[in-house]
Amino acid sequence: MTDYLDYVFNDSPEFVSTFDELPLWSASFGLLLLKHLELRQGITLLDIGSGAGFPLLELAQRLGSSCKCYGIDPWVNANNRVREKIKNYAIKNVEVIDGSADQLPFEDNTVDIVVSNLGANNFDDPEKVFKECCRVLKPGAKLALTTNLNGHWREFYNLFEETLRQMGRTDLVEPLIKHQEHRGTVATVSTMFTDSGFEVVQSFEEKLEMKFANGTAFLNHYFVKLGWLASWKALIPAEILSDFFERLEANLNAYATNNGGLTLTVPMAFIEGQKKANK
Repeated sequence: MTDYLDYVFNDSPEFVSTFDELPLWSASFGLLLLKHLELRQGITLLDIGSGAGFPLLELAQRLGSSCKCYGIDPWVNANNRVREKIKNYAIKNVEVIDGSADQLPFEDNTVDIVVSNLGANNFDDPEKVFKECCRVLKPGAKLALTTNLNGHWREFYNLFEETLRQMGRTDLVEPLIKHQEHRGTVATVSTMFTDSGFEVVQSFEEKLEMKFANGTAFLNHYFVKLGWLASWKALIPAEILSDFFERLEANLNAYATNNGGLTLTVPMAFIEGQKKANK
């Protein structure tokens, strides 16, 4: 039942050639970004954490030839795949840079808009990234991002905690709570904007529902294994790892049986800040 526990992410050119940059996860947030982002002619746009090319390439094509778009990401294999797409799609106004968002290779006050689709929760030092964005943006220019918020997959985490309690491991509940709380709220993310030289000009919240037939399907979904499994395994001591996940899977499946499937909710936010004129 727990074959997924053996999954280990192996980054390679072969892997990235099959990597889907548009799973339900990132696509839903990217559509939220595209819904609220203002598109203007003649601008320079930077996508930080551009991954395998979404929404960077979509934005480059929607903005057109009067604009220049850049993506930056430390994931070299993904960047190389984006370069192949750029060549195959014959997109002339976009360039990908191998690098990190906490050290942007741009001069001060040269970029019109910075975007980030689901990057805020993944940066090692988000405060440094925000300040770098402020540095490279022109006065009055904007930083726009999407992020999942605290409360993400609450139904799953409730059953995760219940399973710990069933096994008498209440000592692991607090680390689980801390694991969930690293995701921010609109208020905490907005504070990061204001502390870094931005004024929040608009924000929108929506809710995504992700439906699975049962817990077994959820735990074996490739993107769940890729994005979350390692962090969950890190919460559980090795000597009870297999037993814990067997019980968790059984609890998820029982919940799905009683509720007509496993529906997990994800609070999403689009937040846009404008660089203050004196920064």
